[in-house]
Amino acid sequence: MTITIIHTHGPLKGQKELFDDGVHAILFGRDREASQVLYPPEYDVVGRRHFELRRTRAGDYTVELFGTRYVEMNGKPVDNGTPVTSGSTFRLGRKDGPGFEVEIGAPSVQGLPVTADQRKMTTSSARLGRNVGIGGGLLALVFAGVVGYLWTIQTNLTEEIALARAEAAERAEKEFRQADLETLQDAVYLVARNDGGGVEAEGTAWAFAPGKLATNAHVTEAIKGHEGEFFLVGPDGDKIEIENVISHPGYPAFKSYKSTQGTTRWGEFTPLDLINEYDVGIIEIEPSVNLPTTLSFASPEELEALTPGTPVGSVGFPVEGLAGSDTAPKAPAQLRFGYISALTDVFMVRAEPEHRLLIQHSVPVTGGVSGSPLIGPSGKVIGIVNGGNTTVFKDKTEAMNAKVRVPSAALINFAQRVDLLSELEKGEADEALAEDKTYWEAQGAQFDDYFDVAVQDFVKLAKSRYEVDEPKETLIAGGIDAKLAGGGDRLKLVSNTYTYEVKPGKIYGFIADSKSGVPIGINLKDRSTSKFLRDAKDPRQTSELELAPTAWITTDKPTTVEVIVWSLVDQPADYELYAYEWPELRPLLTLAPERLGDVAEIAGPARRSGASMSRTMSPIARGMPSPCACLCQNRPRPARCGPGTAPPQISAIIWPSA
Repeated sequence: MTITIIHTHGPLKGQKELFDDGVHAILFGRDREASQVLYPPEYDVVGRRHFELRRTRAGDYTVELFGTRYVEMNGKPVDNGTPVTSGSTFRLGRKDGPGFEVEIGAPSVQGLPVTADQRKMTTSSARLGRNVGIGGGLLALVFAGVVGYLWTIQTNLTEEIALARAEAAERAEKEFRQADLETLQDAVYLVARNDGGGVEAEGTAWAFAPGKLATNAHVTEAIKGHEGEFFLVGPDGDKIEIENVISHPGYPAFKSYKSTQGTTRWGEFTPLDLINEYDVGIIEIEPSVNLPTTLSFASPEELEALTPGTPVGSVGFPVEGLAGSDTAPKAPAQLRFGYISALTDVFMVRAEPEHRLLIQHSVPVTGGVSGSPLIGPSGKVIGIVNGGNTTVFKDKTEAMNAKVRVPSAALINFAQRVDLLSELEKGEADEALAEDKTYWEAQGAQFDDYFDVAVQDFVKLAKSRYEVDEPKETLIAGGIDAKLAGGGDRLKLVSNTYTYEVKPGKIYGFIADSKSGVPIGINLKDRSTSKFLRDAKDPRQTSELELAPTAWITTDKPTTVEVIVWSLVDQPADYELYAYEWPELRPLLTLAPERLGDVAEIAGPARRSGASMSRTMSPIARGMPSPCACLCQNRPRPARCGPGTAPPQISAIIWPSA
């Protein structure tokens, strides 16, 4: 039977994909080598290999899940092996993720009619489950005893951890003045969202100036474009409308850049596992709305003097996995304490005080506290809470791929230093970010770079595909000549064009390094005809957005090629563009069979002059018949000659002696 995928939501919306009876598995994902339904590589809502529709021997389709990827069918999370019927609707990644509908055509096998609906069958395992109910009772008693013992151990451990946390928090609390704590609580607001007639808590914000509240960039990015759906709830329960939001430009920039730095093991590149830095944003409200209490920033001197062990406090609205989350809009904020455990730069490594923009601390966090203020003993804000370490568990009460985040017992959580907010509020964030990018480049030298690994693979591919040796490398564009301007708050198609002269008898490969981590693509075009060009041996005949895109070309005549670097971006993209060229292999000297005797005349003087004859000779050179006797730099090249094409010939290659 055929199956048609009709895309209804997401980047593939409006497209249809038809698969016939010969396709037994349809993989959805971003891995271009494995996926039958391919999403854009930068669309990280969908996994590289997200899930599969698999055809059974009976001809039906079922769901095959990969790990904990979220897959929803007909509005509910789906289990492994669930049958798929025609008309079923799917969502991937999340509730509002990309969606599609499946249409399954009726099978047509040897003209037989479609099988009628069958009565549901009770499996032997299900019957066995009922029959062992009584006998299993005794086993259950024994099992319950073991579980009870283990539960007691786990409970005792949990209680010990909780007690230690409480004692540490109690010690930290004594370092703060009560007046400062009251001010802290009065300045904090809940960020909420209208959700299907109800209200859902989304994060925390705090007032620092008339008409302005601070929060995380990941909160402001969620609000952006949906300001009418979000609102603030004040300490007195008043609802306040949101006028505008601003995110730190470093938030998307570093989020992209960190994907270019990582570690390489066995030839596989793995990006650094870092939190999202520069996670700072501002919520703007109508200036006439009264914000009775505002918080002050710690001075630069105080920030650079911070040390591990400094007591800290925070107020926010924790809701994830907690009782009472439904009443959060009417509940007071929660006050919690801890200590600074470490101070690092954006790469989470040691750094000088001016670059220690990440505060690691032990204040408990969970979903809902994003954007909470973190204060020091002076009562001044030193950071904005933006995340923490969590452990992910499978939720046994829900579908097979449902998961639950639980805060890690290690209590290593994160806050962005408040000077990032100060520079954003003063309009200095772009200038400061330009300086920080220089620091990223210097610090990145201690890690593996994605492009270095990509170039190695690029050259290896050329050697295996075209049988070439080392290339000549040319930098076509870099620095100020290699930037793509972003579209701001919207995606924008942008491109730069460079010319390059190509000649026959050579192989050309182009590769770009997305230094900013923004995916880019390469297209090649004949300048005289505007025809797009790709080498026949390049399996990808269209451009794709990647961190290191490539394109290949050969030509039979001198051609001026336009190399087009393009992207669909909302932020600037910096890159470097390189050309690699290899000489195409050709026989250096060709002799007809009747002149093989001349080989001795060539070889004799060559040996006397210190050169050596070709290290290998074809059978015909030894006086034996052969359908092909072509030697190209010590490699047989049967593609160049063969039986029935031309008289057999041999190429004698002379190498200088070592």
